[in-house]
Amino acid sequence: MILTDFKSSPFPIFNTGNLGNANYSGTATALYNGLTGTQVNGVPDTSLDTLVGSKWNTDGGQTLTLVSNAAVALVAGNLVQNSPQLTAFEKMAITVPTTVPATAGTYQVYVTNGGTVMNANQFAGGQLIVAAGVGLGQTLDIASHTAAAATTGKITVTLADPIQTTLDATSVVSFVYAHGQNVVIMPTTPTGLAVGVTVYPMPASVANTYDGTSGALTVLGTPVYGFVVSHGQVGCLIDNSVTNVGYPLGQKCATAGCLGIATLTTSPQIAIAMQTLTSAQVGAVYMLL
Repeated sequence: MILTDFKSSPFPIFNTGNLGNANYSGTATALYNGLTGTQVNGVPDTSLDTLVGSKWNTDGGQTLTLVSNAAVALVAGNLVQNSPQLTAFEKMAITVPTTVPATAGTYQVYVTNGGTVMNANQFAGGQLIVAAGVGLGQTLDIASHTAAAATTGKITVTLADPIQTTLDATSVVSFVYAHGQNVVIMPTTPTGLAVGVTVYPMPASVANTYDGTSGALTVLGTPVYGFVVSHGQVGCLIDNSVTNVGYPLGQKCATAGCLGIATLTTSPQIAIAMQTLTSAQVGAVYMLL
């Protein structure tokens, strides 16, 4: 059973034009299904960021995942993935000053930045994982975090969950984006976890602008939210012909955004063919995410 805090989705799953889009303030007819995060007078609205990654069931047996789009428009019937991993923000050292003791029951960690600028709240809504050292194995939700300059900067992370085991100077942490945040078309070689298949076009989000040295937010962008099918029946672009119903399908293909025949070592199964499928066409698949 999938649980959310709501009985219905935060906006219509299939939103025809401006119908049901209470935040829409323009005069033109919207030509897509989904929601542009714009309030009255064009003020950006990022409130749905807290729901990104949430799952919703349809009466047709599908499981939909709420996502935010990145800076490239999406078309229907394409497999999308999470934002590419950023190794610069993995396995980072922490310090334990008196003001941020990182003790069990508290909500803050003080992280030493590496050679890449950390933008303010870049990983908000995501997770902080204790990768090594004392406290190994903890996975803690990130409520917010400060910006930090490269190399010399310090990042104060405020957690949504209390620290379970006290951390110390041996603790090493990794930042992980929220599942479904700033999704992109799955490239030919995956760089992030598959999220689902688009069922309608989504325009590009307008990205936030940050100071290139400090990482401070300078201009708030405008997000675009939508739903993708992560489990159940959906039409997806196919990379190589599938000759039998029931064939396992995977995500590593010669064409971005496609599903192809799964292989154990390079393209693990994430879907099942529901019909014989022709390369370069959209066919019925059953997603297993």
